Amino acid sequence: MRRGSTGCVVPNHRELKVGTLAGILKQAGVTPDEFIGHLR
Repeated sequence: MRRGSTGCVVPNHRELKVGTLAGILKQAGVTPDEFIGHLR
């Protein structure tokens, strides 16, 4: 996942734990609402 010039590592698992996903979103600078909006 990449936003701007900063990247972050996303594990290649079918499911992620809530804390792992929260950490990835924080590193990427994406809010949970933005993330959910892009899933639709």
